[in-house]
Amino acid sequence: MNRFRNFTRKLGNKLGLAFSLIVCVLILVLATVSYYRTTWIIKDNYISNTAKELKHMNESLDNYVAQIDALSLSFRRDDNFMEALMNDEEDFSSRLYMENQLRNLFYSSSGDIAAVSLYIPRTGARYTISRLTDSPKLVVDHPRNITSNGWYKEASTRANAFRSIEPPAPGPSAGAYDAENQRLFFIFHRALINIPSQRPMGMVSITINSAYRDKMISDILEQDAEVIAIFDRNNMSFYNSSGKTLSHEADLLRSIDWTKPEGYLNWSSGKQDYLVTYDVSPGDGWKLIKLISTSALNERATNTRNLEFLIGLAFLLIGTLLVTFATKTITRPLKRLSKQMEKVGGANFDVMIDINGNDEIAYLSKKFNAMVAKINELINEEYKAKLGEKTARMKALEAQINPHFLYNALQTISTEALVHRVDHIDRMVQALAYILRYSIRTGDKVNLAQEMKNVESYVMLQQARYGERLSVDIALEGSIGDIPVPKMAVQLLVENSIKHVLEQTLDPVLIQIRGYFGEGQAIIEVSDNGPGIPQARLKELQELLLKENWMSEHQESIGLKNLSERLKLLIHSKARLDIRNRPEGGVSVQIIIPVED
Repeated sequence: MNRFRNFTRKLGNKLGLAFSLIVCVLILVLATVSYYRTTWIIKDNYISNTAKELKHMNESLDNYVAQIDALSLSFRRDDNFMEALMNDEEDFSSRLYMENQLRNLFYSSSGDIAAVSLYIPRTGARYTISRLTDSPKLVVDHPRNITSNGWYKEASTRANAFRSIEPPAPGPSAGAYDAENQRLFFIFHRALINIPSQRPMGMVSITINSAYRDKMISDILEQDAEVIAIFDRNNMSFYNSSGKTLSHEADLLRSIDWTKPEGYLNWSSGKQDYLVTYDVSPGDGWKLIKLISTSALNERATNTRNLEFLIGLAFLLIGTLLVTFATKTITRPLKRLSKQMEKVGGANFDVMIDINGNDEIAYLSKKFNAMVAKINELINEEYKAKLGEKTARMKALEAQINPHFLYNALQTISTEALVHRVDHIDRMVQALAYILRYSIRTGDKVNLAQEMKNVESYVMLQQARYGERLSVDIALEGSIGDIPVPKMAVQLLVENSIKHVLEQTLDPVLIQIRGYFGEGQAIIEVSDNGPGIPQARLKELQELLLKENWMSEHQESIGLKNLSERLKLLIHSKARLDIRNRPEGGVSVQIIIPVED
């Protein structure tokens, strides 16, 4: 900091610094404008191209599913196959015909079909041929509860065109396989319906591998930072190229306005921001989502901005050298004036500058001479002010002597009581000494535990005065003793109870002090079993605690109002006092302090 101040003392340096700042601002503004314009162009082009790619991919996906659908319908158009479904499982010729048709479909495919299965609800038998096993062969089993699966129910209704598409998952839905170790795309289910009864006679399931999907994905994924995901119309995930990036895919799906068939949005996942482009196919309702991190999308714009910064810095360096050369010519006369000023800086106030000419430097010289004369005058005034300040400090120190003297005197009395074995006097003197020491300690706020220790000393002295007529019950909950409160706050409330209840009646009085947490607040309650406060007076007190301009009235209640203001000033702006009559009799005063989580 000192080096910077010394540097800026010279006018030439100031001019050079001002020039540098102006150039830096211009470079920053131009680079920022260029950066945002470039990012906007890149973003606009990216959105336009991605929208076309996703639309084309959705069209291809709809056509591909339509081809699989046509393959599944070949069984429905085969009258011999449908008749075989109606025959008993023991009918060898019917069974052989169905197995041959399954094999024909399986081996006639281009390799996209990973497995084909036929489930017959009437017999419970399932025929499966799969490339997911060591060697493709047809297997017959009788799975349980297959009709309770969601895909079975969906494919059994006319509303879903008697078909269902589901993502591959571990389980027996289309043969035993592990979805994590196999690259599969989806399973297509087609119900072979008995037209008169509208019930499925058989359920064909075709498991599709990822070959076609991977080819489509590779055509539109151009950067490693890009992620693509495929969902069906029910938001069921069929694929995403980065499971880590889409760990919050449910939030992403809720953020997209699916009422629009295509669009884009900005989305954040953790600390990473993404540009999301989506498209919904008009046929099967496939939802394609493509993401790219904003930092990767703007990488080219960032490189351009950095280049502009380097060019600007080179220009700044050259300009600074030129400004420095020009300012030396201007500042040379000022240096002569500066040398005379240095003598004044060395406490030589008898220096006066000779004035030559009528230019700006001559004007400065006149003002400097007037300043030196004024400094001499101010030195005398400052000396007197410091002398008065020292006197005030001495008086403040004297004001601190009396409380300490009283505390030391009480300690002497306590020692004398112990020597003469008058223990109760010693306890009372110790309590009074603690109250005195507590009252003169520095700081305006303490924690509740310290305040309650002072209250206990105060109560001990009052019980010595009133005897069995005064009882005090203290109960603090858990860690509430760590809550900060204004010093003497609880003592003031106990003192009010003694003054307005105990001194006004001959009946025994019980004062209860409670500290507990409730609804995000720390509550310190002081209550008594006295006659209570008249309603008119209670209303006045409650209104007084809400007033802002109060110093000119209600001087008899200044203690409560003062405590209320200290709570807001020292503890929390929303801290407050609450005073009310108890239903069972007596008065309850609560200190309510919000507790931050």
